[in-house]
Amino acid sequence: METLPEFLNHEEAVTLYKQTEEKTDAFKAHTVSYLSRKGLSNRDIRAQLEIEKVYTVTHLKRAGLLLNRDELNLWHRNPKRITLGHVRALGRFGAKRRTEALRNLLLRNTPSHQLRRLAKGAPAEKSADIKRYETLMSEVIGRPIEIQYDASKQSGSLTVKFFSLGDLDDLSTQLGFNATEHF
Repeated sequence: METLPEFLNHEEAVTLYKQTEEKTDAFKAHTVSYLSRKGLSNRDIRAQLEIEKVYTVTHLKRAGLLLNRDELNLWHRNPKRITLGHVRALGRFGAKRRTEALRNLLLRNTPSHQLRRLAKGAPAEKSADIKRYETLMSEVIGRPIEIQYDASKQSGSLTVKFFSLGDLDDLSTQLGFNATEHF
């Protein structure tokens, strides 16, 4: 199947689902979401499509309702490179960013865990220079350091961890801040 079918009614959707030998997750999601839009409950969908696990229907329905027709077809044509895990991560992207993220996923073969990080706004991967800087700074300061850097914006954040309120006071003093002057 090159593209996903257009169903005329829910009986046709169920029949085609049962007759299709090799179902992609995209095909399953398309069928489940169609049946859901036609008013069938998750229990009815499970019974008619002979799906054993409750959460399977839930995940497929969410995926099918999340993606637009073009995105579903892209997933359908690339079932080995786009997984249900990828689609679940794409749910965190807005509609405008989702199609772009899906295409980038195909170009770069991005793992689903990395796509989830990107969806949360975290950087895809720290460069070796940033990792080295974190390590050196942690060793010199004696505290865990985390650096988040966004190369596209040329900005980032520095997180310095402390272990107690007394340690926070010591750290503040090292940074040149004296809390007693401001209270």
